Amino acid sequence: MLFSLLSLVACEATSDENLSEWMAAVRRTAHSSPLTLPAPLTMKTFVYEPAGQVDPFDASKISMLLDISDRAGVRPDLKRSREPLESYPLDQFRMIGSLGRPGQSVALVEVGKILYQLRKGNHLGQDLGEVINIMDGSIEIEETIQESNGNWVKRRVQLSMREAK
Repeated sequence: MLFSLLSLVACEATSDENLSEWMAAVRRTAHSSPLTLPAPLTMKTFVYEPAGQVDPFDASKISMLLDISDRAGVRPDLKRSREPLESYPLDQFRMIGSLGRPGQSVALVEVGKILYQLRKGNHLGQDLGEVINIMDGSIEIEETIQESNGNWVKRRVQLSMREAK
């Protein structure tokens, strides 16, 4: 038993010596100075001189666009409350038929498997459409759309009866 104890102590002493030698070798080869970093890039400076150029944030340009639309005389009422049929595009509407009494016409249209009644003055479609005339086989709609230059224009479209599929 004494012999095994002495052999364990001897093994431990040699491992400490090996560890000390390895640490001394690493210290000799390690760099003591910090790594050098490359110099930061220099940025070219740019000076914005707005003299003679169009200011993209000029509020008068926006008001000029609004004035143009007012001069054209076509301005939709964007503050009015929307009707339920204004959430559907016009190509989803299908005219089923029309009913009428003297001075009062009603058109029947189908949207998404639901039947609706339309009268003159009702709004529909996503382009601010308004029913202006109801005939036997079609509905005349006047849409108000905004062009790319900011002008509001009116266009007339017809929704005609189609045969059921």
